[in-house]
Amino acid sequence: MRRIVLEASSNGRTADFGSAYEGSNPSASATPGQKSTNLRAELKPLARPSHVLVVTLGAVPPRIVGEAGTALQDVLAIPARPGPALERPGYAFNKDRSQYHTAAILRRLASLRSREAPVLGIADFDLFVPDAPFVFGDADRDAGAALYSVARLLHADPDKLRRRAQVEAVHEVGHLLGLSHCADWRCAMFLSRDSADTDRKGPGLCGTCRGALGV
Repeated sequence: MRRIVLEASSNGRTADFGSAYEGSNPSASATPGQKSTNLRAELKPLARPSHVLVVTLGAVPPRIVGEAGTALQDVLAIPARPGPALERPGYAFNKDRSQYHTAAILRRLASLRSREAPVLGIADFDLFVPDAPFVFGDADRDAGAALYSVARLLHADPDKLRRRAQVEAVHEVGHLLGLSHCADWRCAMFLSRDSADTDRKGPGLCGTCRGALGV
């Protein structure tokens, strides 16, 4: 069972929550009142993969997939390769919430993982975990699978949508590489509590996070 302590959890799952908080980091041990310039400092970065497999779920516009791939290459120096286009996962749908449970989707995505590459899913529907009203995304570092949704990131301004898609792609893959949440609001690894937070930060990483990954 996943245990929430402020923004920390004891396993490899990282859900990026909206509402009161964005989520838990992969494995850092945060304590009340702790002040740190970067919450990921306690984590050991993982080996850099040869590429990231990007899988769509639902009707995700191709331009979003392309922009996400560009950000992964530019920021993390990891190329993105297209994976299969999947339908909306009926097996993960909760009719009482009209949302899709991330844990079930991550298991499906993990089955597509190769030894060389983790998987990033991009969905067009709203996501949830039981302990939050919604989540922007979720990542299971041990399984090598991450997921985010554009459902709450859509915007009439295509430039703003492009930036949001890039930020969330870098954020979720950053978790797969071993990064936790960052206290620098300009860094892609900052905890976004709503789309306004995502708009304030950029797809780039702060110096501390870049140093941790060696990029």
